[in-house]
Amino acid sequence: MKTILIVDDTSLIRFVADRAAKNAKLQTILAKNGQEGLEAVQNNHIDFIFSDINMPIMNGLEMVQKIKENQKYLNIPIVMLTTESKTELKNRGKELGVNGWLLKPFSDKKFIMAIEKLLGVTL
Repeated sequence: MKTILIVDDTSLIRFVADRAAKNAKLQTILAKNGQEGLEAVQNNHIDFIFSDINMPIMNGLEMVQKIKENQKYLNIPIVMLTTESKTELKNRGKELGVNGWLLKPFSDKKFIMAIEKLLGVTL
């Protein structure tokens, strides 16, 4: 079973993403900010990460940078799940190793399609 990390400071987004993942028979770990997300990656086997950008304590791009600094985690696909659509933010994300961008609000179908595409699986 694949494990998906969902990092967002909004409980409703965590709930919706968690439900979509569980409906697709995925295991989930939830985090409220980038620091919790980083700790989750360090303490669990994570197959895929969805992360918001704007969060307290550590934002999503800071978390991505710290994750990708470790060779062990280079191959974990990361999709930013955000309301931010600025080109400069997307470019910064790509530089750091972000694999995709999913704008809020999102549908369960688009959420699952992002996982299927980047993991090469059918859910």
